[in-house]
Amino acid sequence: MSNYSSNRTGFEESVGKVAKIFQSQERRREVLIKESRDVILLCSKAIVNVHSGKIGEAKQSLSKVRAKLKKLSKTAEQDLARYIQVAQSEYVEASAFLKLVEGSNIPPMEDFEVEPSSYILGMLDVIGEVKRKVFDDVRTGKREEAEKLFNYSESIYSSIKPLSAFDNLVPGIRKKLDVDRILLEDMRALITEEVRRDKLLKQMEKLTERDY
Repeated sequence: MSNYSSNRTGFEESVGKVAKIFQSQERRREVLIKESRDVILLCSKAIVNVHSGKIGEAKQSLSKVRAKLKKLSKTAEQDLARYIQVAQSEYVEASAFLKLVEGSNIPPMEDFEVEPSSYILGMLDVIGEVKRKVFDDVRTGKREEAEKLFNYSESIYSSIKPLSAFDNLVPGIRKKLDVDRILLEDMRALITEEVRRDKLLKQMEKLTERDY
């Protein structure tokens, strides 16, 4: 009987310890969810600013995001890291988009201090924003800028495509690659048509000059 009571006490103590661990995790989880929403909003704001040409404001937002994510990473530790994956990938997307628009090279993972999966998913999301920028650039006559961004997108896609085999480890990577393939086809078609149009215009100009 005494052994039973002793074992039961040990068991109850263990349950009590587990309850405290769960309570701590739950408090941290709530903080991560709330703060992640703020990070995502700041990243969205930064992307809008990049499209609008407000680069300084975009950089300010991303500076705040970087500071917030450092704190969130410490709060998340390893047991709750999944709760900041979306926030991290949004940060990668916004930051990489800014760098590409500024003409920088495709940024490496070390620039972001995020999990590998967040880096890859964020880089795949960049292609969607690049497509918007490419279409805007073509519309406003900035074909060279559009072609450069398109080439960046192709490099990102072709480099990440082999990782589709790890879709079980990084859920969503294969779906994002499928979407990006369509986006790239749209960009390629637009730029090809624009090149053909320019060639036609130049030929017409030559004919006009010859007539005079």
